[in-house]
Amino acid sequence: MEETQNPYAAPNAPALPNAEWQQTVRADRGMRLVARLIDGGLYLVCFLPMFIAVAIDPDSKEPSAIQLAMMGLSFLLMLGLFIYNIVLLNESGQTLGKRWIGIKIVRTDGTPASLGRILGLRMFVIALIEAIPCLGSVFALVNVLWIFGEDSLCLHDLMADTKVINA
Repeated sequence: MEETQNPYAAPNAPALPNAEWQQTVRADRGMRLVARLIDGGLYLVCFLPMFIAVAIDPDSKEPSAIQLAMMGLSFLLMLGLFIYNIVLLNESGQTLGKRWIGIKIVRTDGTPASLGRILGLRMFVIALIEAIPCLGSVFALVNVLWIFGEDSLCLHDLMADTKVINA
């Protein structure tokens, strides 16, 4: 006699899609630092035309056409890098530095972190707190030093319910 499946029985639940994410390895503190330094360095490179424009004639009261063009180029480079990093964050939870190092941002349960969570909670709220005179400097220091805790998470990771893992 052939056994038929009862349509009213509870479905056989396959393994959760997050199961493989739960097994992932947290990114090393040093790798996170290197990725952050790469991102900062890329923005610094975007500022080079502005630095050169100021160095051309630092005492001028009115910038020349070349200086204005170089300042505009610097602004466009920064804007382009910022937009590119936002696209990468939206697609894969990585900035250019994180991509090169091989790490990415995910939720603590292993699901991909949304762009709103990354930009809103990890960056915007943190920037607002850090903008508070005196308290902001203390918070910024505590934020980055929090990574030396047991979970290797920064304070902004805890606030946004995220973690950085090897990609």
